[in-house]
Amino acid sequence: MRYEEAMKHCIFRFMSGSHAYGTNQEGSDEDFRGVFMAPLSKAFELFQTSFVGSGSLGDLLDGVRQDMRIGNINSAGEKLRLAMDVNQGDLNFSVGTVGHPTEDEELQELRKFLKLAAECNPNIIEFLWVDRGITHTSPIWEKIRAKRDMFLSKKARYTFSGYAIAQLKRIQTHRGYLLNPPAAKPTRADFGLPEETTVPQQHEGPILSLPEGFLNAETRANVVAERKYREAKEAWDSYADWKKNRNEKRQDLESRFGYDTKHAMHLVRLIRMAKEILTEKTVKVYRPDRVELLGIRNGSLPYDELVRMTENVDAELDALYKATDLRNKPDHKGIADLYMEVAEEYYGIKVR
Repeated sequence: MRYEEAMKHCIFRFMSGSHAYGTNQEGSDEDFRGVFMAPLSKAFELFQTSFVGSGSLGDLLDGVRQDMRIGNINSAGEKLRLAMDVNQGDLNFSVGTVGHPTEDEELQELRKFLKLAAECNPNIIEFLWVDRGITHTSPIWEKIRAKRDMFLSKKARYTFSGYAIAQLKRIQTHRGYLLNPPAAKPTRADFGLPEETTVPQQHEGPILSLPEGFLNAETRANVVAERKYREAKEAWDSYADWKKNRNEKRQDLESRFGYDTKHAMHLVRLIRMAKEILTEKTVKVYRPDRVELLGIRNGSLPYDELVRMTENVDAELDALYKATDLRNKPDHKGIADLYMEVAEEYYGIKVR
């Protein structure tokens, strides 16, 4: 499905990222996110069946695996090609998302959006509380927004902190690149291995699970070396990709402060948003602490202090989780009924 077609059915669109948080600076990128309703006609197409919202990545991969098992390589390749073809499918390994071909913009199909929002996905739940930079809205969207409290639950404690910890891991990994970068790309010879592997990767686990003495020491040592080589190569590839793709502004900040301060800003924002949801039952997208966050972005928070702060987060969030009277899980029935209601209104049909 093409972006232009999705836009015809767009029910909400806004400027996301730093502009939504109030942490944008001169030259900040303008990213857009939105929600659309899949055209009803897509449900009745005969040959172009990989429409947005249909099937799943698991279904696709199951079909590909089956073809591979029986040696039907051409069929497997064709399944993948059709699924990723913008004219025939737009699965693109992310069912329900349509991207702009040249800009940083994504539109989520409503069903996918509602499911992710119900999971308190930090990048999605904020759509329902955005009140700035809105370029398009609709009565359908306002009806959904009016019932946004159905989506909030204690899940936020884990989803927001999970994203925050992911930011910390990126910071620590990149800091390692800065302070102790890999010296050179590893080779198989460095690990005493021949040019070609003699043990398929899927056999390594079973081999290492065998009791000592069941295999000769050389075979076991070879499998261990294969694993160490693969880990070293993955680490090198990650470092090389980071070094190649980081932009100049990011590079300057990392060089000056010894770690990625932009990731730190997002880490702090995510933690504070988790606390706000648990205590105030709201999602503060436009940040009341935006000046402080920009200061962190510009290096005001020492690395050691950032690490100390995150070390205590779990205990603090656990206490808030126990104290909050937020529902344990979202109102799935209410959300499902809401989707039925807006679908009937949008498509002009009766489905119940």
